Amino acid sequence: MANSIARYEFSERLADILGESRRDLRFRVTLMVSSGLVAAGPRGRGSPPATPEYAAQLLIGAMAAPQQAQTVEAIRCYGALQPRAVAAGSDVPRVLFGPAPVAGEEAPHELTIRLDGLRFVDALAGVLELACAEETRAIVASEFFGVWVNRACPVAALQFSTFRQGRRAVISHTYGLAADAAPPAWLDPQRGGAVDPGLFHSVFLPVRKMLEIGLVTTLSDDNRSSSMIKKLGHKVAAIARMAELAAKTPHGKRWEKLLSALAAVQAWSDQVDAQEHRLCEVVDFGSNPGELRMLTYLPANLPKNAPLVVVLHGCTQSAASYNKGAGWSTLADRHGFALLFPQQQWNNNPLRCFNWFRPEDNERERGEPVSIRQMVDKLLGEQQLDRRRVYVTGTSSGGAMTAVLLATYPEVFAGGAILAGVPYRAANGLQEGLETIFVGRSRSPCEWGDLVRAASPHRGPWPKLSVWHGDADTAVKPVNAEEILKQWTDLHGLALSPTIETRVDGHARRVWLAADGDELIESYTIAGMAHGAAIDPGAAPHQCGTAAPFFNAVGISSTHRIAEFWGLCGERAGACQAPAGAFDGVATATADAAPANSGVTREGEHLARDDRPGAAGSASGAASAEPAGAADDPRSASRPFGLDVHGIIAASLQAAGLLKGDQRRSSGSAPLGIDVPAIVSTALEAAGVLKGIAARSAPANSEARLKAAGWQGSGWEMLHGDARAFRGGAMLYGCVASGEAGTVGARTSTIARRLTLGERPELSYVRRLDLSAAVNDYTSASFRVLVDGVVVDEVTAIGMLHQENEWLRRPGIDLARFAHRTVVLTLEVAAYANSYSPVQARAWVDDITIHSAVDVIRC
Repeated sequence: MANSIARYEFSERLADILGESRRDLRFRVTLMVSSGLVAAGPRGRGSPPATPEYAAQLLIGAMAAPQQAQTVEAIRCYGALQPRAVAAGSDVPRVLFGPAPVAGEEAPHELTIRLDGLRFVDALAGVLELACAEETRAIVASEFFGVWVNRACPVAALQFSTFRQGRRAVISHTYGLAADAAPPAWLDPQRGGAVDPGLFHSVFLPVRKMLEIGLVTTLSDDNRSSSMIKKLGHKVAAIARMAELAAKTPHGKRWEKLLSALAAVQAWSDQVDAQEHRLCEVVDFGSNPGELRMLTYLPANLPKNAPLVVVLHGCTQSAASYNKGAGWSTLADRHGFALLFPQQQWNNNPLRCFNWFRPEDNERERGEPVSIRQMVDKLLGEQQLDRRRVYVTGTSSGGAMTAVLLATYPEVFAGGAILAGVPYRAANGLQEGLETIFVGRSRSPCEWGDLVRAASPHRGPWPKLSVWHGDADTAVKPVNAEEILKQWTDLHGLALSPTIETRVDGHARRVWLAADGDELIESYTIAGMAHGAAIDPGAAPHQCGTAAPFFNAVGISSTHRIAEFWGLCGERAGACQAPAGAFDGVATATADAAPANSGVTREGEHLARDDRPGAAGSASGAASAEPAGAADDPRSASRPFGLDVHGIIAASLQAAGLLKGDQRRSSGSAPLGIDVPAIVSTALEAAGVLKGIAARSAPANSEARLKAAGWQGSGWEMLHGDARAFRGGAMLYGCVASGEAGTVGARTSTIARRLTLGERPELSYVRRLDLSAAVNDYTSASFRVLVDGVVVDEVTAIGMLHQENEWLRRPGIDLARFAHRTVVLTLEVAAYANSYSPVQARAWVDDITIHSAVDVIRC
């Protein structure tokens, strides 16, 4: 047996997971035994094991019964619920995220977990069985969403996260009474149903708690050989083999944890692959002994002799998902260089990792390194790129393969960047590979250097190197970064101690300089960061990427910093600048202060944000399932009469030579780390100067504030000074309802404003939603963002409830198709009810930012 938890202990653990009293669960178990629902057994060591079937019954009793005495009837009634016979089309309850694809509806993504034809109790037991088994737990984490039970009506649902209509979706597989079945007594008037109406509510159990329950459920050998586990696909079987192999090592628990994380990475990667089409595949590029795929990204108007960057993804990632997370194509558009994305195939590695640990794939003229070298030669020849400026970077297994390429073909690459990787030749085989990533392998600098020198006939000069690692990384131990530095300082003939030690955006940076002052090696240690790449999502020139599993929004962009280290950010400099007459950097227009048609050219236009005097204007992120956001910009404080007082002070100090012109953050290039403009601005606020001006300029009511900010429409408000706002200041609030007061059908509320877009416009905003449409399979509630009537972002709940209890940032929404146009930006909430039961859509929106907005025109 995988676990040995008996029923008595299981009820104690389940009570803790559900937040119920242990006495309550004990009484429910007593009722189950006394009614004959489960066989009696001794307490303590002799107690029968808590199998998935037993766990499912007790869980239904705890979730469905309004009162303890109704536990047995709840289990019998809800456990026997039958799957609803619904069509495969649009009438499945679901929540859809993101706009529909331009090409039209796509086929739904096939779920790995299949529970067809099972009663509710059997289906629930099947999910617990998969959550209990090591080889399938990661699949539950990636596909399952939660369990929903309605105590006011004998219906229940198992909800899954998947793709439908080309968008990420939560699909609800519902269960209801059979045609000849009676409802439970507390809902049956003929049997005296008179339960307290206050107990009639829905109960939801998220996947996180289901996994916890699975971990304390006993999986017998009979369960392990059941059809539920066997019916899963080949990828699951491959991961199961990896888990079985790793379980025999001292690091089995760490490997299991990493596999669970990789399942989430794979789920996000699959979502991106279903939507992203920026990369182009090249088929014929050589003999390809490593059997890799070649994908490329070439920006428009790529200059002749442009640099080339080779980008290597991590395990379970793809070229497209890594590009979206790291933001390399965004940077390539800005600075004019080509991108090459080698992609591993599932049949080469069961986790789609690059095989950096296998001798046949980490030596010169063999395997995967040769395939990547052939891709480089193909692109250099066809695109007339600069052979002297070829660079390579990667994260995790891609970082390890970056070390392999820099060692085996150092004459090809001018520089490299290893993120969360390991040194070259740190392992020989999978077993040593696991030992390396979980523990590390220590050698002297000379020993490490000799391994690279033996990998090729090259004797210098060696590529420059950037090394990044999070100090909280449990997947690849941070000591590996120090061993990489040993290897490369020895190759460059440098001392192990750095020439310069400093802090950038709060994180430690070390630099090793050549005799002529050139930076040869740099190392970033990201405080508090787990495994993956450091990113800083947003629209500013130093920001790019998207927060996702293994892409950590920590306020510093490794992508931008690496390109800057290689000298790529000087390419196509105009692409990073605002049009003539623009402010230097991101300018803002407060939601209730400056007139919308000020006529000032802006590189970044904030359309709804915090307007408190002295408050930071750009959010660093929201605490949410998908945390992301732009870094705080001290110039974006309150702007009475549309004046950026902080920016004016900064410009004055720069003109006087007292402040560096490239200051972006107070912790960056400010003298001695002191943000002088912020101090002066704060002093003015303390004296009441700025507050007095702001108070005199504030519109009198919500409607006036909307008009002052350029918005027009109905059903929306500008909430001013609301404590619930993202930063405590102003925010937009929209609400619409259907099914109330005798009204049914579609109801919509919108607000809109005009703006003119520049060359590469992107939209970002933060939101909180409350979409209540759980009336029947046809009621719906939605929130949409439209540009000229085209949906660019959307959340739609159909037959379900969707609530976002914390602020969620939506960064980097591409508006390139509207470039150089005057457009109408619209926010919309909509509700549809087909009966006199209320359906409601509510949205709170803040910090709306348009990157590359030329001007704003009053509606």
